[in-house]
Amino acid sequence: MFHIKKTLPYILLRKIYKKYYYKNVNFKKNPIYKIDNFPKEVWLENTNHCNASCIMCPRELQTRKKGLMKMDLYRKLIDEMSVHKNMVERLHMHNFGEPLLDKKLPERIKYAKDKGIKHVYFVSNASLLTSQIAETLIKSGLDQFKISFYGIDKETYNETMVDLDYETTLSNVKNFFNIRKKLNSTTPSVSIQLIPQLLKKGQIEKWYEQFENLLDPSVGDSIIEVPIHNFSDGRKYNNINQMVTDICPYPWRTMVILQNGKVSPCSHDFNGSIDLGDVNFLTISEVWNGQQYKKIRDSFKNLNYSNYSACNNCDVPRNAPALEHN
Repeated sequence: MFHIKKTLPYILLRKIYKKYYYKNVNFKKNPIYKIDNFPKEVWLENTNHCNASCIMCPRELQTRKKGLMKMDLYRKLIDEMSVHKNMVERLHMHNFGEPLLDKKLPERIKYAKDKGIKHVYFVSNASLLTSQIAETLIKSGLDQFKISFYGIDKETYNETMVDLDYETTLSNVKNFFNIRKKLNSTTPSVSIQLIPQLLKKGQIEKWYEQFENLLDPSVGDSIIEVPIHNFSDGRKYNNINQMVTDICPYPWRTMVILQNGKVSPCSHDFNGSIDLGDVNFLTISEVWNGQQYKKIRDSFKNLNYSNYSACNNCDVPRNAPALEHN
C-alpha cells in the first residue's frame, strides 16, 4: 500500500478529487447517507469491562472509567426506542467490552424484546457462555449474536485472544448449539467471525473445520470474514497516510451510547474522545438531531476529519466504508 505525502501536488490532487466527487456523485440520493430523525442502529454499551486482552483491541489504551450501564438509564433508552421501533433496525447490546460480564444482560434483552425492539444483537468472545447463560439467552428472546474466535488451536488462540482459553471457549460454542437444538429454538442465530490476517497461510481451512456441522444456515447461522482495522488510533495495521476518499457513514445511521450515557459516533472511538451528547440529560432524538451531530455530518460530507482526533486517524474513510467491523 503506497503512501501520499501532503505536498502541494497532494493538496491539489485532493481538491480535484473532491470537485470530481461532488460533481459526479449525488450525495442526497445515496441511501447510505439518508438521514432520518432517529438512528437506524443504536449501540448500548452495557459494559466496557472485558475479561480478555486480545492483540487487535487497544484495551490498554482505554482511560475512560469502566462500569455497567445503570438499569434505570437503560430502561429509559429502550422506552424511547420503542416509540420509534419501526425506524430502529437493530439494537446492539455491546460496544467496547464483553457483554456477558453483565449478569443483567438476559434481563436487558427481554425488556427490549417486550418493548417491541425487532432485532437485538451483541458480539461476544464466548468465553463465559456457560450452559446456564446459553439457556437464559435463548429464552430471553435474543435474535442474534456474533462470536469473535481467532485461532485454530491452543497456541494460536491463546496468543491472539490473550487471557482466554481455547478449549474452554470452543467447548462453550459447541455446547451452545446443542442447547439451542435441545430447546427446539431457531433463535438466536449465530455468526462466527474470522479476521483472516490473524492466521497464517494454510490455517484458514483448519479454522473452518472447527465449526463443521455446527451452524444451521436455515436459521441464519453464518461465518463472517472481516478485515482487520486500526480502532482509530489504537492500532497501526492499515495505512492512514493515504488520501481520504470516503465519507464515513456512521453519523447517518448509528449512535453509540457508552455505559455512562455519553454518546460517541462509532465503536472505533474506544476512549469516547468525541462527545456528541449525554442521554442522561437529553433524549436519543435530541442528541441525534442536535448541533453536535449536524456539525460532524457537515464535516464528514466535506471529507474533513481534522476536528475529530479519533476520526482523523481512522482507516475507515481511507478505505471502503464498512459497518460490520463489530
